[in-house]
Amino acid sequence: MNEAVTKAYATVEAELDRRRADLEALVFEMVSINSQIPPFGDERAICDFLSRALGRLGLPEAETHALVPERPNLLVRIPGTPGGKRLLLCGHIDTKPVGDARSIWRSEPLTATIIGDRVYGLGTSDMKASVGAMITAVAAIRACGIDLAGDVLLALVADEEAGATFGAKFLAPRIAADVDAALIGEPSGWTRDWEGIHLVSRGLCCFKVRVHGTQMHSSLSDRMPSVNANVEMARLILQLRDEFAAAPIAQPRDGLRPTANIAVTTSGGVFYGVVPGESAFGCDLRIVPGMSEGEVRAFLDDWAQRMTGAGPAQVSVEYDDVLSWIPSASLAANHPLAASAVAATRTVLGADVPLSSFPGTTDAPWFEMAGVPTLPSLGPGILTYAHGPNEFVSREAIHEAAKIYAHIVLSYCGVAR
Repeated sequence: MNEAVTKAYATVEAELDRRRADLEALVFEMVSINSQIPPFGDERAICDFLSRALGRLGLPEAETHALVPERPNLLVRIPGTPGGKRLLLCGHIDTKPVGDARSIWRSEPLTATIIGDRVYGLGTSDMKASVGAMITAVAAIRACGIDLAGDVLLALVADEEAGATFGAKFLAPRIAADVDAALIGEPSGWTRDWEGIHLVSRGLCCFKVRVHGTQMHSSLSDRMPSVNANVEMARLILQLRDEFAAAPIAQPRDGLRPTANIAVTTSGGVFYGVVPGESAFGCDLRIVPGMSEGEVRAFLDDWAQRMTGAGPAQVSVEYDDVLSWIPSASLAANHPLAASAVAATRTVLGADVPLSSFPGTTDAPWFEMAGVPTLPSLGPGILTYAHGPNEFVSREAIHEAAKIYAHIVLSYCGVAR
């Protein structure tokens, strides 16, 4: 890192220390704004709040990009010297729903609650803390009067949790020409903060296995031929779990193994007195680089055909309209953005953070497919506590994130001389 960047970071670091309370307040307010999806999607309220917050922080007015009005994305452009490297910081502003776990939350999910060094609340880790840290980092650089040698853009996107149709998948091709690299602020830990600089994120394939039996009066099930679709579904769940685990497509590739989550949803049955005639179970596969949609579908379609042939139920596979295939993504270890991330974490945390792989799916593939090299995950929080009760982020990790993002912006974009 050159002397100009070192001096600039020292100034920005001091500014971020002064903004600790403001950063926490920004994150707390974001948590209080309901942006749960699915089943309902509407990010207008949180975008309205963020638009006002960006103005108060002295940042340029955000551009709104939306496929439909209720699913807006915000884009903020902070221009640097023409011809410099252009970096996009991207975070999603939607969350998974509280769902069935509300009764076991230790606090109100839509209220940021401080317990010790932890902030509990829906979306704290995934990923409103990261969004707040990105905004604050860029605002601090601007407040310090530092001219960047390249542009920095903030993308605050909708719909990541339900497939990105209205978010990054829509936005990425529209802004790719203005970006040289992108960083996604998904949480970097699964047992502790800053566990890895994740250069790879796994993809996703979602599908439903439908089982057809015989709907009939249940009093006759011992007298006449019948196929209970729910009983067959139970058998098939275990069958698919075991067959996938042993299949060639499920074996590790470059050290990464795909994961099959069989029966994340189930449905079937009418009421007492009725033999179930149809049931279904939904599955999600976490896919790794090197796997193709064609080979996965070939395995599943062949499996369903064999199960139907073996009887007694008919079996079919239906692929989700939106989540049928989200590719994996990866950034080369020698890419300048990876080098900036390594240097930033070392400076801020005082230790080396290993290069690693993100277990989940991120918005990275949409930017990668648009031609933008993308770092899939570097952010505060622990993935283990996302999508479930008592999600939290540590207060210290929020502030570390702001410093890491500021350092990356300065080192990747450079400081104008």
